[in-house]
Amino acid sequence: MTKVSIAPDGTEYPMPTEAQAAEEKQILIKITEEQRALGRKIVAVQGLGFVGCVMASVVADATDKEGKPIYYVHGHQRASKRSYWKVPVINSGIPPVSSSDAEVPLIFHRTVVEKKNFRATCDDSVYALVDVVVVDIQLDATKPAFGEAEKGYCDISAFREGIRTLGQYIQPHCMVLVETTVPPGTCEKVVKPILEEEFTKRGIDIKANPPLVAHSYERVMPGARYVESIRDFWRVFSGVNPKSIELCREFLSNVLNVEKFPLTQLDSTNASELSKTMENTYRAVNIALTLEWAKFAEQIGVDIFKVRDAIRKRQGTHDNLLRPSLGVGGYCLTKDPVLANWAMGALFGAEGFLDFAIRSVNVNDTMPLHTIEIIKKEFKSLQNLKVAVLGVSYLEDVGDTRHSPSKTLVEFLRKDLAIVKAHDPYVEAWPELEEVHVENDLNAVLPDADVVIFAVGHGQYKQLAPKDVLDICKSKPLIVDCSNFLNDATINTYKGLGCKVRGVGKGHIVD
Repeated sequence: MTKVSIAPDGTEYPMPTEAQAAEEKQILIKITEEQRALGRKIVAVQGLGFVGCVMASVVADATDKEGKPIYYVHGHQRASKRSYWKVPVINSGIPPVSSSDAEVPLIFHRTVVEKKNFRATCDDSVYALVDVVVVDIQLDATKPAFGEAEKGYCDISAFREGIRTLGQYIQPHCMVLVETTVPPGTCEKVVKPILEEEFTKRGIDIKANPPLVAHSYERVMPGARYVESIRDFWRVFSGVNPKSIELCREFLSNVLNVEKFPLTQLDSTNASELSKTMENTYRAVNIALTLEWAKFAEQIGVDIFKVRDAIRKRQGTHDNLLRPSLGVGGYCLTKDPVLANWAMGALFGAEGFLDFAIRSVNVNDTMPLHTIEIIKKEFKSLQNLKVAVLGVSYLEDVGDTRHSPSKTLVEFLRKDLAIVKAHDPYVEAWPELEEVHVENDLNAVLPDADVVIFAVGHGQYKQLAPKDVLDICKSKPLIVDCSNFLNDATINTYKGLGCKVRGVGKGHIVD
């Protein structure tokens, strides 16, 4: 029986047979030879997730002064049942991610279908053919106890195996550019030694041909400026030796808009890796701080968001104050402080730990419980309470559910025996919470709701007229605004229609 990989929308894609796999190897060689004859360098992007797939399209879209493509890109995705579907989807010119950025489908069609210089594969042998590998393997932190990030650690076994695969195939001239957010010390203490070990097994003299390893972290914002956040944004980079630095600078300068957004070179890959984890820790601490003040504001009748707007007018020092919300999600802020904290002892043997960083993760991980506290103040019991959760992705106008605070919200509501229905216009399936079906039609979640939670600020939700919501509900639910998605006029409209309204940091709302 043929194995299949199932896409989030339910479409089944047959996994390659042995004969098809053998044919694929020949196709890769043929394509690479043809592209080299055109004077193009060959790039492989390892991992076609939210960062890797769009990064691959941006690399393929890069042109020289005459408007000709500089690179041919092989996107590589492991041949697993969970993710192989991305290969045929990409090769049809369709992005494997959902986003509000209109440029995403355009750049995939342009590079795959029109220019024909971006193609996906699951064959590991592709790495033997390339000049550059951009590593975008997912690397996560494990937090074994909820709200106790200090117990967190990093299991780098899958990442190590991905790097080992590169060492078994790449040529000595190939630069390995780690774009994945990794614990500080990873390039020097993990990537470089593995490549040296595999080179030595293959008979490559590592003194004459030391592995070329560089690090440059992404700052991807998978929303309305998805593509721009890769191509038109500042980059930090470094390498393990001068040649790595030189090749990395050349590659990034060819691909990114460095004239408007100049590169920043740091002294070592340790510094570049620390820069990413510290950058996201700063944001995590900033957000955690606002929750304390949001709770204070709720108790004394103050709108924390108006206070925040007033503070942010102080340009240059206070304009980057972030906002409280349902919680913090996504692939970076939820784990990067844990990665750095783990690296202190595990990779460097350093004493101490990152106290503020870890405390911020604990505050942010448990933040969704505050929304439940708000609901409990209005209902004696949550048992059989019908709750409609609007938004399960971690960020507005994207379909990424990784570490979404909505997961914690729904899980704890269900523990209190509430009847929860979830809606999201960008999400087809919720792999982190498979037992909850995500609806794309509001008519499937709103009818008879006792509570409607505006959990994520998707554009569709912000445009909903209160009367239309209540017409679907056929009830007068409690409306909960998790992060200032509803302005005062909208709140007053809901109240005028007979609803109670509550919100995170919205102490100014009176019945």
